[in-house]
Amino acid sequence: MVATNHRMSTFVGRWASWVVLAAIGAATPGAAWAAGNATIKPAAKSAAAKSAAAKSAAPADHRRGRAPKSPAPTLPVNATRASEDLGARRGVAGATPEAYLERATDPELKALRAAEKVLFPELLSGFTAGWSWGRLDPSVQDGGLPPAIEALPSAKVDAARDAEWLASLALPDFPVRLDRRVVEYLHFYRDTEKGRAILQVWARKVGRFTAPMVGELAKAGLPRDLVWISLIESGHNPTIYSAAGAAGIWQFIPDSARMYGLTVDKWVDERLDPLRATQAAGKYLSDLYQRFGSWELAMAAYNMGHGGLMRSVVKYNSNDFWKLSTLEAALPWETALYVPKVFALAIVMNNRRAFGIGDVPLDPAVSFDTVYVRPGVSLEDVARAAGIPVDSLRTMNPHYVSGRIPPPSGEDASVKWAVRVPSGAGRKTTTALADAPLRAKLATFVVRQGDTLETVAYRCRTTSERLVALNGLREGETLSAGSVLTYPALAAGQTLAEDREEVIGVPAKQFAYPGRKRVFYRATSDDSLDGVAQSLGVTPQELAVWNELDAGAKLISGMVVQAFVPQQASLSRIRVVNEGQAALLRVGSVEFLEHHEQLQGRKRLLVRAKSGETLSAIGKRYGLSAGMMERINHMSRATVLEQGQEVIVYATKNKSDGETASGEGRPLARVSAPRPDLLPQ
Repeated sequence: MVATNHRMSTFVGRWASWVVLAAIGAATPGAAWAAGNATIKPAAKSAAAKSAAAKSAAPADHRRGRAPKSPAPTLPVNATRASEDLGARRGVAGATPEAYLERATDPELKALRAAEKVLFPELLSGFTAGWSWGRLDPSVQDGGLPPAIEALPSAKVDAARDAEWLASLALPDFPVRLDRRVVEYLHFYRDTEKGRAILQVWARKVGRFTAPMVGELAKAGLPRDLVWISLIESGHNPTIYSAAGAAGIWQFIPDSARMYGLTVDKWVDERLDPLRATQAAGKYLSDLYQRFGSWELAMAAYNMGHGGLMRSVVKYNSNDFWKLSTLEAALPWETALYVPKVFALAIVMNNRRAFGIGDVPLDPAVSFDTVYVRPGVSLEDVARAAGIPVDSLRTMNPHYVSGRIPPPSGEDASVKWAVRVPSGAGRKTTTALADAPLRAKLATFVVRQGDTLETVAYRCRTTSERLVALNGLREGETLSAGSVLTYPALAAGQTLAEDREEVIGVPAKQFAYPGRKRVFYRATSDDSLDGVAQSLGVTPQELAVWNELDAGAKLISGMVVQAFVPQQASLSRIRVVNEGQAALLRVGSVEFLEHHEQLQGRKRLLVRAKSGETLSAIGKRYGLSAGMMERINHMSRATVLEQGQEVIVYATKNKSDGETASGEGRPLARVSAPRPDLLPQ
């Protein structure tokens, strides 16, 4: 049944004006995303404008809406944003890349999914698409189409009552088909205690964000009732995360978010900003509609990924969602319920009184002033200026995930960022920030692969604790290549510390490649052989050969691998040590062994045994356990030694200086196993 009544109910609350304050403190009142209720009247146009619009008019249900009178972006107009990936968007709208979205969990969504197991315990095998849930005349069921209202009197009495009830409802502003599953959801919401309880909660929640979200959808020329997809996705919790990494009110995964222009990095996650996320969701839904040509399929693609849906459409040779939803393995069962669920919720929210939620008070619409803040300022400083707890400010600005405005970086150094403060506090906050004494200046450090918190602190001449505090780092958080960290700016004339001189153990086998240079990389706990090889521009097999590695084993944090890379290779995103910066010691050489024992405060000596001595006895004189003596010399502790037989010991200096009992200790001139025949082959 195609919707003929596009009336929008006026249940959504009026969105409070957002005041955008310039950095100098002048306040300019303006509406946020959209002011007013969900019914948006067209603005007056000139004859020329009407003529131009008529030439490029979209279909009646997909026209571009008017722009808000006073838009209030989350960033200044000149701010550099993450750019949309137009190539990827073309893929969604007209090619085949996939973008999967996962849904989050909140109490009402959990309850709804539990109810679905009762309502729809199994696939509706053999059931015909359309409003045919066992209550209509068989001839109507077999048609596979929504029943016409005038045909209903011949149906059973309860179906006729449903038809009368359904005909009285205002329908959403996208075409709706009263499929059996849609009607089942409507009965669940109207007639069951659990359904009514879910609606009571959702009816309150919609007051916070729905009006401005509807305004953004209308501005994009989209059906306003698509807003209810977000309620099904997140329960209108803008900070919710799913186990699959989706986040925010529209449940974007990071790659899809970046594709549609949202910034998702260490400092900012715009998926958690309802305005920016709604703008991105509008573009995504528009692309899906352009691809599939129906809102049922666009919604299904939002749920299951457009690539998977395209394969099903081609495989089953049908672009009818309702037909696909009844065919074996054509759609995930979750997707077969997803579209009816959105349809039903859109009908409910357009008929609040008919579903018993007409008198439910709305949660207050979120309102605030917007102030522009220079890069690097902490939310704690802004909260102090606004006179509110920092936790309250974080709640209003959840997209600043590190508790600080992104630090200055390159050409963005002068860009100011928008921060939301309580309504009426904008001017006060701007003035207080301007008058605040200048705090210690901050500088920025771009992390490379291989950097750790400790090495960055060393280079920046500060402490790990200071870096954690300045950058809002969580316990155990690893640094990602390309991330920007702030650190206290160095004094005039001071520079970043040079890399510490490396002492690196290298295999005995030597390699030489004309036109290549040798570099060294110290692995971290997150590294894999494949990942390091890719960053260095070589193959995992080459790394394994050059470093005598087992390609199937893991790299351990602290291991150093050597690689021979082209002279002009770009290594700007990975922290490497060039050959001239390191002292190289052949693994197993005298120098290698002596170096490492010296680090432990010990000296490597060769002593000569007396006839009949054992390793245990000699080790005891040098403070070494029998096990350590076995480990060093590769022989049993009980072995009876011959007169003058050489034994290796690692002695502390005070032990070695006066030792004469078993011959004068002397450093070994070369390294070799004392009993090669006992070593494993």
